[in-house]
Amino acid sequence: MIRLKGLDVYSLRLVLTLLILSGISVSVAVSSWLSTRDSKHQIEELFDAQMLQTAKMLELFYHTEPGATPQSTARPQVLHVPDSQISSFAEKADALKLAYEHKLAFQIWSEAGEALVLSDNIGHQPITRFVQGYHKKVFEGELWHVFSFFSVKNHVWIVTAQQDEVRQELVSQIMHNAVIVPLIVVPLTLLIVSLLFYLLFRPLKTFERELIGRAPNDLTPLTMSLPKELVPVRRALNLYINSIARFIARERRFSADAAHELKTPLSVIKLHQHGLESLIDDDPQQKFHLAAIDAGVVHMSHTVEQLLVLARVDSINELNVSSHAILPMVEDALNQLMPQITDYEWNIDIAPQLTVTCDRFYLLLVLKNIIENACKYSPQESEISVSAHSQGDEISICIADRGQGMTEEQIANATERFYRVNENEGIGAGLGLSICHHIIELHQGRLVIAPREQGGLSVTLFLPQ
Repeated sequence: MIRLKGLDVYSLRLVLTLLILSGISVSVAVSSWLSTRDSKHQIEELFDAQMLQTAKMLELFYHTEPGATPQSTARPQVLHVPDSQISSFAEKADALKLAYEHKLAFQIWSEAGEALVLSDNIGHQPITRFVQGYHKKVFEGELWHVFSFFSVKNHVWIVTAQQDEVRQELVSQIMHNAVIVPLIVVPLTLLIVSLLFYLLFRPLKTFERELIGRAPNDLTPLTMSLPKELVPVRRALNLYINSIARFIARERRFSADAAHELKTPLSVIKLHQHGLESLIDDDPQQKFHLAAIDAGVVHMSHTVEQLLVLARVDSINELNVSSHAILPMVEDALNQLMPQITDYEWNIDIAPQLTVTCDRFYLLLVLKNIIENACKYSPQESEISVSAHSQGDEISICIADRGQGMTEEQIANATERFYRVNENEGIGAGLGLSICHHIIELHQGRLVIAPREQGGLSVTLFLPQ
């Protein structure tokens, strides 16, 4: 049972949503990481190739006379690189203020280590050792990527440099785009998935509502349209409903047949009982046995009558309803229960003009059953009240007693067939309230059982006017 309770909170829609979103999130995260890694590697290669190309262009444009050795001058040629105050690619630049110009630098040195040509944004000192290849150098707190190249033709060292910030910003922009896109795609995907799941699971909710809204005695097959995945469920439920319908029909047929078969033997036993009463003397033991036979026959006759009424009620296809005054029906029920009602105080509160739309025969049967129960379970000389009132579009008829009452569990089971409040009692078969409940349902009404505050029980019939 513990496992079943755990499964009751299992949401297929939630699990599917989480799985889809997890798959999308993992796919996007892995794709973004791979894209960022590859982009970073390609950016490194691109800018390294650019530094190499710049060094070769400087070699092409800087030259000396053939056979001559480069000589330093008193002052090397310096290229002034103004700071354009442009710190990112997102900022606009014009032809004279190029973005990132101040983050690129170059130097040309002689073999003797004398400065020949350089840009002034990197200083007048060599930014790296004179070793060919790519290096990294920290200059004034900034990391620079440096490429050193020795020109054999010109006998000079050509050095190109680029701030690491240039590369990092491009990588950051790529990572930013890789993050922004999932932040937009994932919520949009969640919305679309939720909408799709709502549309896909709507037939299941409709199926659930139809099952919940079904009357307990509605055993017709389910015919609503469902997705192919739910068709086996509908088929299994229909097979189950058909099995229940066959079982109930068999039970009703047996009850009706048994009641009819028992009626004749009971009449014979009753007849012979009366014959014995005229033959025996005043022996107390003989009278005791005859009284026991009489009580058993009365009990069995009552049960047979209830079974016959139950069979008749189950076979009702249509009620013969019309407007009837309530007070005369209550008086008829009381008159038919004489002398059972003589030992109780009766309080009748019903307006003579109050009417209800009903099948008089069956509603009278309900009133007799409930009044008989009130007498059966109430002490003698106690008060039993019968009242009727109009409440909106309903008529309420309440029978209240000061008997032993019922617990909440007993009230919940009271309208079940063959349920008896006290199994040790020999009176009744537990069919009375079940018959009443079924008749009231046929009238599109309600039967409400409730305990009273100072002891006792109230049974209220709510019927449409």
